[in-house]
Amino acid sequence: MRPTKVNQNSLKKDRALYLLEKHGLSPNKSLGQNFLLDENVLDKIVAAADVGPDDNVIEVGPGLGVLTRKLAERAKHVTAIELDRGLVALLERENEQLENVNFIHQDALKYDPPAIAYKLVANIPYYITSPLISHFLMAENRPTKMVLLMQKEVAEKICAEDGKLNVLALHVQIFGKPRIVAQVSPGAFYPEPNVDSSVLEIDVFSEPVVKDYMSLYKIIHRAFSQKRKKLTNTLPEMKDKLIELGLGSLRPERLSIGDWKRLM
Repeated sequence: MRPTKVNQNSLKKDRALYLLEKHGLSPNKSLGQNFLLDENVLDKIVAAADVGPDDNVIEVGPGLGVLTRKLAERAKHVTAIELDRGLVALLERENEQLENVNFIHQDALKYDPPAIAYKLVANIPYYITSPLISHFLMAENRPTKMVLLMQKEVAEKICAEDGKLNVLALHVQIFGKPRIVAQVSPGAFYPEPNVDSSVLEIDVFSEPVVKDYMSLYKIIHRAFSQKRKKLTNTLPEMKDKLIELGLGSLRPERLSIGDWKRLM
């Protein structure tokens, strides 16, 4: 008789339910809480972050601390930022043995990164994906690498190639090189989200492609606000330069990062 195959995700879910019940908690829908339980996906996130003994890691959305512990095994120090006060209490009580981890109760969008080299790892509510990326990429001290779990559709938008670029892709690709390292099904979470997910890695450049990126962002947003129109119509004050560069007849999504840089 063959032994019964153990469903590891079911065991992880039972453990998650136990921890939440023990601390009088339940997943908070208003905060978009979906706890990642799949061991293979967790390992892929850690591998993508390439964490070593000299690395400081900022983790946003530690949830039940499963990923936190994996990061702590490899990193010099982990700062885990969680908005849910109840989860912070759970994390502190269940992980007292982790001497190189600091749990912080704070909104990550208001967190000011310290003046040290660090990597950012995040499993966050999908509705703050874009604001979180912008917050850290535009911080005075940017991470050297970002590994983010996000909605598959958003990850694909960020990785758009020249000729098919969009506002979000430009925001990210001015600062770093994104790539999707794993696809994640809803069954990897508790509770299960209604969308497929992806693990996105961003290797952050030492300097942005365009130094005056704030001015460029304003131009990009104006151009894409009427993306079906030619650039000479949406950016009339730049008409001569657009024509000079051979871009006057194009729509904004047709421009490459290099084209936008030349416009500046």
